[in-house]
Amino acid sequence: MIYFAVIGDVVTSRKLKNRNEFQKHLKKVLDEINASYKEDLASFFVITLGDEFQGLLKRADRLLEITDKIKFMLDPVEVRFGVGIGEIDTDINYYSSIGADGPAYWCARNAIHTIHNHNDYKKSKIMIESYDQTDFMETVNESLKMCDFTESKWRGTQKELVKTSVLNFGYDTQVPQKKLADLLSITTPTVNLKIQSTGYYNYLRLKKSVCMTLQNHWGEK
Repeated sequence: MIYFAVIGDVVTSRKLKNRNEFQKHLKKVLDEINASYKEDLASFFVITLGDEFQGLLKRADRLLEITDKIKFMLDPVEVRFGVGIGEIDTDINYYSSIGADGPAYWCARNAIHTIHNHNDYKKSKIMIESYDQTDFMETVNESLKMCDFTESKWRGTQKELVKTSVLNFGYDTQVPQKKLADLLSITTPTVNLKIQSTGYYNYLRLKKSVCMTLQNHWGEK
């Protein structure tokens, strides 16, 4: 069976003022993700090192929704993700991904290293690598680079709108703008303007398209 291994790397974690409090917050975030996405997970997200965590998915439908939620829940602390697609050679413990190993995790680890060493414009936050490099993987990663570059251009209030939407509604593009306006304490016309200025719907559709491409090619049917 093919799995989607996710390794998260907290950037400049050693510079955090209170690493102990951040560790507690990170655990809480991962616990929330584990509770919300049980059906997608083959193995729960857990902290593996002081500045790293990992999890294992059996489906890719909501892969980027999960990584985006983790990213926004940890904001303003920056995190990068390496995603590996492949088999797992060891036994899988549903409640902990520690100890799991195989091509999926090797690819995820290599993806993290690639982001560190070959990061265009220092904007890339995620990379996906598969055990069998298909023709479309370059397109997948270039699409993700474009999403990260787009996100880097958002101003504070624009980012807050996207963050609020993703954390409350995931990748749902049918959320009534009135709901977002109420959550942000702004008017509906202002929400509409911010959505247009961020290119939010295009951003979400591209990420959802990436997820469906991965799911259709490798995911559990």
